[in-house]
Amino acid sequence: TVEHCMHSAFYKQRFKEAGLEPGDIRSLDDIRKIPFTTKQDLRDTYPFGMASVPLSQCVRLHSSSGTTGNPTVILHTQKDLNEWANAVARCLWMVGCRPDDVFQNTSGYGMFTGGLGFQYGAERLGMLTVPAAAGNTRRQLKFFTDFGTTVVHAIPSYATRIYEVMQQEGIDPRRDTRLRTLVIGAEPHSEEQRRRIQDMLGVKAYNSFGMSEMCGPGVAFECKEQNGMHIWEDYYIVEIVDPKTLEPVPDGEIGELVLTTINREAMPLLRYRTRDLTRIIPGECPCGRHHKRIDRMKGRSDDMI
Repeated sequence: TVEHCMHSAFYKQRFKEAGLEPGDIRSLDDIRKIPFTTKQDLRDTYPFGMASVPLSQCVRLHSSSGTTGNPTVILHTQKDLNEWANAVARCLWMVGCRPDDVFQNTSGYGMFTGGLGFQYGAERLGMLTVPAAAGNTRRQLKFFTDFGTTVVHAIPSYATRIYEVMQQEGIDPRRDTRLRTLVIGAEPHSEEQRRRIQDMLGVKAYNSFGMSEMCGPGVAFECKEQNGMHIWEDYYIVEIVDPKTLEPVPDGEIGELVLTTINREAMPLLRYRTRDLTRIIPGECPCGRHHKRIDRMKGRSDDMI
């Protein structure tokens, strides 16, 4: 990964300034020699300054809204998209989704990664997909009942809105639909809110974590135990650091999540400061998976509200 990053003008310069050569990185401990990458770096090199392959090899980009300046742009090769689809499919399989399920996506499509990310992952798993996109809740409910939707992806606040409209329309989710699995994420929510959504809709609601800089959804996901999100360590090197000292903190202690991509072609990122505060949950998960678990996000280390 480090060798590949040397095709990026940004990382070539960053390593030169730090007096580092790719050969200096021989172990996981050596990763601490590498300077952090920040969102500001992505803005400063806008739009394509961090690419590690020629643009002719890229097939898609996603970007943030750019409300505070230049948007952050992430590039993908076809291999990157295939790996992303595999990661999301793995997440969905982990919570019991199978090819005979009907998956309805109420997320926005376009530059926001939640739409296409889940779309490609659900297709990779083999489910019949309903790309309903955001809003038009009465139409969403018609699709639920007519198409026999069993799995839904929605942000938590919209899941609550779906139930409100069900009540208005006289629809009982347990009696009138086949819903059983809900994937939630993209906005902060409490455990109490998750339980309320499950009770209202008669589903199991699983927490999802992703960010466009890493690919989008599919970075970490709850299993059926619902006790933390397994983060895919064959895709990312995971660090939790003290946001002030930037030194590593022990498992179980809250700090800032730092991620390094290890199989991305178009735009690998080394030690990216996500600014999200979480912790690694110590111990083994009863589900039997050995990928580390991270807790739901506790806030941000920057000034975002």
